[in-house]
Amino acid sequence: MPYVELGCRAVLCLVFLAALAGKATGWRAFVSSVPGLVPGVPAAPVAVAVLAGESAAVALLVLGERAGFVLAAVLLAAFAAAILRALRRGSAAACRCFGVTAAPLSRAQIVRNLVLIVVAVTGWATPGGPVELAGVALALVAAAVLAAVLVLFDDLADLLLERNL
Repeated sequence: MPYVELGCRAVLCLVFLAALAGKATGWRAFVSSVPGLVPGVPAAPVAVAVLAGESAAVALLVLGERAGFVLAAVLLAAFAAAILRALRRGSAAACRCFGVTAAPLSRAQIVRNLVLIVVAVTGWATPGGPVELAGVALALVAAAVLAAVLVLFDDLADLLLERNL
């Protein structure tokens, strides 16, 4: 089962790295999107906290710390809750989850975050152990494919479903 744990670790790292890269390159857009998700709080400190949390999760996961799975799940649950509250308020805010995209908030982002929470919990619950190179390669390729699907989830949802998920 160490390959499942490794794959989960890699999926979360790749998704958070894509999110960090997007937010860093589209920093102003990301900061301006914060009030649409969590109104009444200072946008810049919240944006910095999000980047710090995502960076910490990646660092912990790369270092092999199981706490990285826990932090990732907590962050993703907070993101899903913020999106759900914004949708219930009728907010027309854009999803800047990956920085530069401007897709409107939808249930698709909540579904993506729930899938990522399942990945985090699975990785946390699955024991690591000795690995062989072929298994590592397969786990990393599978993780890259799943991470790409999750990063592009909004676009895929638009193509496959109506916007009113």
